Amino acid sequence: MQTFRVSLSDGTRKFHTVIQAPDSASAHIKAAYFFDTSKWRILSVALSGASAVAA
Repeated sequence: MQTFRVSLSDGTRKFHTVIQAPDSASAHIKAAYFFDTSKWRILSVALSGASAVAA
């Protein structure tokens, strides 16, 4: 899994969140699922780093 920083805006406010996903397309889909895209526009999805998974 990789960590992606997602930037969202509603036109007046802007915030960032972190989503773990295998790739940027999956991170974009997760962001669209968790946030109301009729209100929040996804501005960007950027790779933030890789997360370690303990076995």
